[in-house]
Amino acid sequence: MHIVLPVDGSPYTARAAQVLVQQARWYRETPRITLFTVALPIGTPLARAQLSKATLDEYYRDVSAQALAPAEAVIREAGLAFTSHHLVGDPAQQIVAEVQRLQPDLLIMGTHGHSALKGFVMGSVASKVVAGTTVPVLLVR
Repeated sequence: MHIVLPVDGSPYTARAAQVLVQQARWYRETPRITLFTVALPIGTPLARAQLSKATLDEYYRDVSAQALAPAEAVIREAGLAFTSHHLVGDPAQQIVAEVQRLQPDLLIMGTHGHSALKGFVMGSVASKVVAGTTVPVLLVR
């Protein structure tokens, strides 16, 4: 069993990590867990071109470490092994692409739980991911 948890550092994704820990007990074997976060690109392409690759890499690494930390702490405290990494780009697009690449058995996502109409009008990462993947998705509020 492979479970993927994309995180953004919010209390919603920390809650999703707690649900993941609870569900890990349901399985005969301990699931393989992959966490990742998607950092938004900074500035414009022109602004990014003026920064060194090392500076950008360090920025994305730092921002991503902060986003991953709450979920990593929950899973680590439960004694479960995991891997984590970060991506850069549009969150919904990157999550869909990463799920296609990893082909997990389950995707668990924290969601802010806005109303269906608000989510439809404004768009949400969770609704775009659900629409863009065929992997089973568990949304946690």
